[in-house]
Parts: sequence; structure tokens; C-alpha cells
Amino acid sequence: MLALQLLLLTSGVSVQLPMEAEATGTRITLGEIAEVTSDDAEALAAVSAVELGYMPAPGHSRMMMRWKLEQAVSIMAPDFEVKWSGEAKCRVFPAVEMIQATALYERARTAVQGLFEGKEIQIKASGTIDEIGVPRGAAAAVLRPDLVSHLPRPGNWSVPIRILVDGEPYRTVWIGLEVELYQTLPVLIQDAPKGTQLTSSMFVVRRVRVMETTSQPLALSLLADAVAVRAISAGHVVTERDVERPLAVTAGSPVWIEIVHGHVRASVLGSALQSGRIGDIVSVRIDTTGKEFKATVSGREQVTRELKRAR
Repeated sequence: MLALQLLLLTSGVSVQLPMEAEATGTRITLGEIAEVTSDDAEALAAVSAVELGYMPAPGHSRMMMRWKLEQAVSIMAPDFEVKWSGEAKCRVFPAVEMIQATALYERARTAVQGLFEGKEIQIKASGTIDEIGVPRGAAAAVLRPDLVSHLPRPGNWSVPIRILVDGEPYRTVWIGLEVELYQTLPVLIQDAPKGTQLTSSMFVVRRVRVMETTSQPLALSLLADAVAVRAISAGHVVTERDVERPLAVTAGSPVWIEIVHGHVRASVLGSALQSGRIGDIVSVRIDTTGKEFKATVSGREQVTRELKRAR
């Protein structure tokens, strides 16, 4: 008993509660809103660290009643004698950090732009972005994009930005972006009714804005002998679903195999082991040696194998 009394005497803590206080972080501790003193470092740390609940949102406050604080200390730091003074209640305001609208936009834009590596795009905000007030933590708030989709597509995006205060999620804001994608592609210079066999003279290659990517646009080399499966108007970028592309090589049929190694080219006769259209990769075999490998269909009854590229 005597030892306990001596402990309480040496572990005495004084708490003076002000009428108003400002605190940081997302949780309120007694040491942030009151003046806590003690000659015992352990007692000082324990009482100061007593948690008093959530931090009010910026623009709001919380009224902390002293009797409730006394109760919290008696539960969470019961081994220390505490002497209270000051006010019977304290109004707590959060210290505020302002997240600028430009910072939110840049974080969202950078996240989306990273999905379009090597592609020409333009990104702009599609709506108003307001600055956000959050409780000020021990360090600056962290903005973390949390993309719902990682598919690089043009059009409207809604990018969630999670705001972390002292490493804890505090709030998520959604940033609207409009993404414009540009590519250099063949564009029809005349109308092509359904059933038209397309030729290279019907196209001009230019930089165009790609409105959607649900169907792959076709390069000029892939349009040879393609037949329109529906009416295609002038100015249209032809995609896979607009045409039927004929087979350029047929399984079991002879093909010329062009072997490319740097600037050296050689052709040998072989057989196609798979059917394919221009641009497809198929299996072929050299007739004289029986060697089989993959090659790219480059024309009618013709494939190309570049030795410098691993397949």
C-alpha cells in the first residue's frame, strides 16, 4: 500500500483545460487540447496520449466536456493521479490543410496518362474541381489515385483520388477527365458501299482523333483486298468490324518464306501449317529442311521471318 501511495505521489499529473483548442490529425488526444504537465515522463506520455475520439471535419468543431475527459483518463490511464484545472468544457477546432484543385487534377491526370504509354493523348478536366480542406496531420496529406479500370481508352474518365492523413484514408474525391486519343491511320477519302473491295488508293494516311477503341483500327497494309461488310462513309477510320479480310495463306498450301537478317533477305519455298490473314503470325515449314517456325503473313502466299526478333 505504501509503495502504491508513493507511486501516485511521484506520478502526479496536472491537466489544465482551455476554453478552445486546435488539434491536428484525424483523432484527438488529450495532450493536443490541454496543457498536461508532470515530473514523471511515463505518466506525462500516458495521460497526454489518451484518445478522445474523432477529429471534426474542417469548418466544424467538437465540444469536449471535462467530466467526459476525466472519465476517459480514469479508464485509459488508471495508474496515475490527475489534478484537473481550467475550464469545464473545451471547444476543439481542427487544424486544416488545403488540398489545391491543381494538385488533385495533376494526380488524376498523371495516373491516366501512364496507361497510354507511347500514345499521343490530350487530357483536360471535364468538370469543376474544388480545393479540399482536410485535417492537418504530422506530415502533408498523400493523394493516391485508385483507378477502377486500367484499360487505356479515350473518352470520359472519373478518377477516384484517396486522401490519406497520417497514412489513414480520410476522404475520396472523384476527378472528371476527358481523354482525347490521336493516331496516324488510313482514312477513307470516298464512300465505300457494302461489298466494296478496298484498295490503297481509297485511303489517305493522316493524324486523326480516335473516338473509341472497342474495335481495332486497321493499318493500310492490313486493308489489302478487304471487303466492306457494311456501308462505310468517307472520312471513316476502318476497323476490324467494318470489313472481312480474306485469307492470304491457307494451311497446307505452298508459301514463299522471306528470311530477313539485318539488311540481308532471302526467299525459300515452304508450306503453311496454319491459315492466316495479312499481319497474322502462322506456323510454316521449309520444304528442303523440314524446319518449322513462326512467321508473319506479309502478302498473298507469302510470309516473313525476321531473325533478329525472338519469337
